[in-house]
Amino acid sequence: LRYSTPSLQGTARNIAVGNTMGTIGAEISALGTNPAGIAKFSATEFTITPAISIAKSKSTFLNTSTKDDKVKFQLSNLGIVIAGRNSNKSNAGKWNGLKFGFAINRLANYNNDFTFSGYNDKNSLLNAYYEKLNDRDYITDSTDAADKYPFDASIAYRLGLITIDSLGNTFTATNNGHMQQTYNIQKTGGMDELALGIASMYKDKLMLGASIGIPFISYTERIRLEEKDVNDSAYNLNSFLNASYLKTRGVGFNLKVGIIGSPIPNLRLSLAIQTPSIIFMKDAFLTQMEVDYANQSVIYTGESPEGASKYKYVQPWKLTTGAGYIHKYGFVSMEYELSDAGNSKFKFSDASANQYERFVNANIDNKYALFHTIKAGIEFKYDPVRIRGGVQYRTSPFKKSAAPSNLSTDVLTFSAGIGYRGKHFFADLAYMQTNFKEMYVPYQLNTAAWNPVPAATLSTKNPLIVVSVGYKL
Repeated sequence: LRYSTPSLQGTARNIAVGNTMGTIGAEISALGTNPAGIAKFSATEFTITPAISIAKSKSTFLNTSTKDDKVKFQLSNLGIVIAGRNSNKSNAGKWNGLKFGFAINRLANYNNDFTFSGYNDKNSLLNAYYEKLNDRDYITDSTDAADKYPFDASIAYRLGLITIDSLGNTFTATNNGHMQQTYNIQKTGGMDELALGIASMYKDKLMLGASIGIPFISYTERIRLEEKDVNDSAYNLNSFLNASYLKTRGVGFNLKVGIIGSPIPNLRLSLAIQTPSIIFMKDAFLTQMEVDYANQSVIYTGESPEGASKYKYVQPWKLTTGAGYIHKYGFVSMEYELSDAGNSKFKFSDASANQYERFVNANIDNKYALFHTIKAGIEFKYDPVRIRGGVQYRTSPFKKSAAPSNLSTDVLTFSAGIGYRGKHFFADLAYMQTNFKEMYVPYQLNTAAWNPVPAATLSTKNPLIVVSVGYKL
């Protein structure tokens, strides 16, 4: 789900009008949505767009709420469109010449921090490890217990947090819960796309374009769980710490084709299709544990091997259609996007993983579904000033049967901005805020007596301040 619901940012102008410039055209961000939009350029143009992302999060866990803030600088857009200034006259009112575009656009921002804590009297992370090590079809002796789950349960076993006696009975050091749990989740990175496109316009009525997209993924996640025995419920255990690290890097490709028509003066109708992206992914991961025993003067530590994996991820297709009306005082525009998170797929090169590949992809298909994004924007023009506003609404990507209960997973984004347009130089300022919620379930248990596992509700307000500057030749 992290990679299947991208939403292009682009320039401050595109952000301010709700990411609808793919229908209006003459906008470099269109390379990432509807590449036909660059056909309207009549001169070569360069743009750069730095941004400040402010993640304001609130975590609710076991009836306790905690707030966190995180500020990151990022590049929302960098690009150039190459076009001859007199290209509209070069073909006697037919094709206006080829326009070539190059742009890097941000598609997703993963930077966020969450911290939450509460007293869990039902279960512990060690209960999840217990269930793994208590499976006598897989764990038959102490060597199996110490080796077969090297990234989680086996570390706990080697540190004495899970024990197995001579009769095969399994025990947890926490006495099945009654621990103060404190979580810290740190996420950094984003998804960006390099787009290389070409477009042209016929008789000022029909724009056609295509672009090759090269998405780049950079995601790092650190999850830290500390469990403390604050009520003296566990024998000889003060606390333990479980810290996991994941770094994912990926690069892939897709194709976008688009058309914008103007059946009557000032009216624009658009249609664009993006093929599924094939993304080649690499993971690096590591788990560390620390244990503080009451009868020991030192902290015991354990660590997993350095894990690594390679695989392919197939990002779902996207269809975008829109309509806009341009007036001497500005424009209004609307777009509709359709995609299917259930079409995401993982592909593993190792033949021994075929059964697991089918299992993972079946879970994706059963859990996720079509989702819709509705976008609207407006720009008011009073030379040389532009005033803009926009809104985006994305429906839940979950199937009803799999959606979190009592939690809306729809996403609302609103934006506004102002701009200056000179003969050659232009500058734009935009503010965008995205509000969304997610549920974090730290582990899962099969044993009915230990359930339910407490889940955290993570609410994020993500303001983005964007500045674009550009120059027309």
